[in-house]
Amino acid sequence: MRNSRRLAPSVLVGVLALAGCSGDAQTDDSTPVTAPATVETTRAAATPTATASTAPTDAPTPTSPPSPAPTPDPGTPDPVMPALHSKTYEQAQAEFTRRDLSAARLTAAAQHKDVTLPRDHDDWYICDTSPRPGAPLTATTTVTVRLAKDFSDCTTSFNGYLYEENDPASTP
Repeated sequence: MRNSRRLAPSVLVGVLALAGCSGDAQTDDSTPVTAPATVETTRAAATPTATASTAPTDAPTPTSPPSPAPTPDPGTPDPVMPALHSKTYEQAQAEFTRRDLSAARLTAAAQHKDVTLPRDHDDWYICDTSPRPGAPLTATTTVTVRLAKDFSDCTTSFNGYLYEENDPASTP
């Protein structure tokens, strides 16, 4: 029992010292010790207050040169590749324009090895795209679309050829 009687006062003094409560005692420099702040006072003091800024804004003057184009926010995600399958090449260009993407990024190629893509292929159908729909389009990504004259030709392939007789692996 002696240990517990000696321990209690020591613990009490330690708790009071940690809490900053030393009663009305004076410190060595003879300044009065104040009681700790209450929870309400602490919360009120910690609550931030909004202040209005009255500083003038720096508006450009008519003689100043135009500011450079804003750089993209590095936190802004890249646009994603739209789904273009079964659309015409012309519709794909319109979709890119609608999404504020340059239609010049589109590169057209024939779906089949034995088909030559004509200059005017706006009404040809998109069979496949690279990158795939939903993939991010960085600033340097070129989009390749594989085109066929008829949409039904998208699913026809003889080792990459539209016509079986053009496939070198074909046996007559």
